[in-house]
Amino acid sequence: MPSTDNLNVWYGVLFVHKGYYRSGVFKFRMTIPDSYPNHPPSVTFMTDMFHPLVDVHGNLSISQQFPTWRPYQDYIFHVLHYMKNIFKKVVLDGLVDKHCLNKEAYRLYRTDITVFSKLAQQCAQLSITESYLFDHFPDNNLIKFSPLSEAKFDELKAQILSSNLE
Repeated sequence: MPSTDNLNVWYGVLFVHKGYYRSGVFKFRMTIPDSYPNHPPSVTFMTDMFHPLVDVHGNLSISQQFPTWRPYQDYIFHVLHYMKNIFKKVVLDGLVDKHCLNKEAYRLYRTDITVFSKLAQQCAQLSITESYLFDHFPDNNLIKFSPLSEAKFDELKAQILSSNLE
């Protein structure tokens, strides 16, 4: 979703259901340069991320999938698709050191999968804590989550179920 003040800045959320990062809810910002499609967008995760392709500031390396950006052949939806796939084992297995911004995460994935798995799962669990889910940083991000009480959930569920019966 575009930000409230700049059409070149988009916000999004990835929900990971399987694998090392299962249950993770990862917020990100995509910045589209004025020179797009001649130059690729950049992606920054706003959730702390322990991943071989993500540096300590949240910046995602897309260079393995897009070693040379090809204008009018590579598009934003390709980057979004790749972002979804970086959490899958098949992509993690195929990573090459030179494209990895987090060398420690890459090393652990290659040499100590048990520790890597624990750190990835810790990262996923942190992403679903109230402070990460309900903080609306920054203000121009229109994607907002808010707490839902059991009573309100039950009410909404009943409305949905009853509308399906009509």
